[in-house]
Amino acid sequence: MTRFTKWFYGICGGLSTLAILFGSIMAYTGASHKQAQVHQETQLKKTQAQVATSKFERQRPLYSQTEKKLDTFMSAFFNYDNQQGYDHRGQGTKKVVSQSVYDDKKLFKDDKYKKTKQLGLQSTFVKNQIVPTKINDSQLEATVYTTQKLNYEDEEGKDTVKVFKITYDGQTDKLSKVKQQGMFEMAIDSTISFD
Repeated sequence: MTRFTKWFYGICGGLSTLAILFGSIMAYTGASHKQAQVHQETQLKKTQAQVATSKFERQRPLYSQTEKKLDTFMSAFFNYDNQQGYDHRGQGTKKVVSQSVYDDKKLFKDDKYKKTKQLGLQSTFVKNQIVPTKINDSQLEATVYTTQKLNYEDEEGKDTVKVFKITYDGQTDKLSKVKQQGMFEMAIDSTISFD
């Protein structure tokens, strides 16, 4: 091997090593850049998804809390099987309502003639149907259709639907307004009335 050939192989070997080293650096830099780009795209998609959620989806926790508080309230309000149970309905609602609702004498009517006992009236809460009318960041107003099963002593009664206007306050986590509107009636011709 001549000196020129040794020199040529030495330069080629050095250039090959440099090319491999340079290629490795470029591959690492490209992979890091690609990873950063993928991360940015993921963040962008998350942000777009958050913006795209509807107002109702953002308010869903408020709606869910309203459902829970209403179920607790209506269970205490409509589940009784004797005069004593009727008279003490308010105590079961105290944890889920504001003081003004708890003190509302129209809502928690006094049964001074003891009709519940005389008629052998028994009541069972069945379900709520909530129709939101106004939702903001911490408050939900709704019309609520509550189904209640009424029985008289040993006679099988019928389901009645009572209508309420309610307000749930998310800051206090309580029902701040509960007003009974009447009973919901639907005639055969689909006309609706409230008693």
